[in-house]
Amino acid sequence: MFETEGLSRTLSERVAATLAEQIAAGELKPGERLIEANVAKSLQVSHGPVRDALRLLQSAGVVTISAYKGAHVTELSEQELSELFQVRAALAGLRARWLAEDPLRHERIASLEAPIAELARLGELPDQQAQYVSTALDISRRLTELLSNRWLRSMMDSLSLQTTRYARLALSTPAGRRKSARRWRKLLELIRAGKAEQAQELATRISMATHAAAAKAVRARRRQAADGAGAAASDK
Repeated sequence: MFETEGLSRTLSERVAATLAEQIAAGELKPGERLIEANVAKSLQVSHGPVRDALRLLQSAGVVTISAYKGAHVTELSEQELSELFQVRAALAGLRARWLAEDPLRHERIASLEAPIAELARLGELPDQQAQYVSTALDISRRLTELLSNRWLRSMMDSLSLQTTRYARLALSTPAGRRKSARRWRKLLELIRAGKAEQAQELATRISMATHAAAAKAVRARRRQAADGAGAAASDK
């Protein structure tokens, strides 16, 4: 019995991870309904693990479950974005400072040289948004993994799913990606040079720039939805 329960929990987490990846990648869009039977069929699992997975994603803030409407991917909102990135900016700044003050920073960040160079290359290609975002998120994840402070690591990890959804919106334009690539390169240089205060300031600015760009995109989506609803109403 206990082994079965343990297996069920593991399977639920795997289902949740799969759905989380699809939400983060934009394959499951904000407001999209998540029908339990369809998810179970798609992933070839029973309904129980799907139900538990949806609850896990509800706790993470990316799925909304209501008694009458079922489960939906949580809509993007400016309020959530603002609150989320205020915390993210502070944590990213601390992460950069800790890494810049680390005596072993040169060895720790050496593996990031190639991804940073790849980011610069992708930033020059207008049709590589998905790959650029994936590479940028991977760099951020690897920076977090380099931290010796496990509490800061844990807090950064806890925000990763929610921030990913907004980061994809923020990096939707070629100009934005080029600017982003230059900032990441500069941040790595500051960390390598041990300039903790400047690294912290730049990392904070990078997060707040992501916030500003994502907020603009969220407003544009809201206007587009309102225009669409207005057009549909006028056709009736």
